[in-house]
Amino acid sequence: MESAEFPLKLNLREVIPYFELSSNKGGKLSVWDFKQLRHLVIILHHGSKCSSCRKKLKDLAGVYDKIQKLNAEVLAVAFESVARLKQQAKEDSISFPMLADTSGETIKLFTYWDEKKNGACPSIFICDRFGELRKQQIVTEADRLLEKEEVLSWLLLLETECPECSHL
Repeated sequence: MESAEFPLKLNLREVIPYFELSSNKGGKLSVWDFKQLRHLVIILHHGSKCSSCRKKLKDLAGVYDKIQKLNAEVLAVAFESVARLKQQAKEDSISFPMLADTSGETIKLFTYWDEKKNGACPSIFICDRFGELRKQQIVTEADRLLEKEEVLSWLLLLETECPECSHL
């Protein structure tokens, strides 16, 4: 994988594929758990052994309260066990849900498989509360993904576009 970015796998302004995965918080979570309630920031990453992925997740964890105030949720997806994700969340003080895609099937719906790192190519997907994809980015390394300020800007845009959001 030579390039910094890849062709996009999903179509903008279309509903993202359904998935349901085991969470470090217990049980399973699906994208439908948030439908009509929260915007979503879905981040797929190489996993706990990747330092740039861990840094990107910690950066998002640092603004998680602001993300929640913008009626959004973060879902981090990796090709790892729930036990390993629980450990990483504890070590890195990550309070948003981390989801285990041990089959790799969800990863393949959204992004490309990185053979060298045996996991998802780092990717971010931002969708509105109805599941409509508004922004996506697929890269070789997590440090090339949107910065936390850009994520917050996208979520603010989604909130201001929402006709029910008269509080802004």
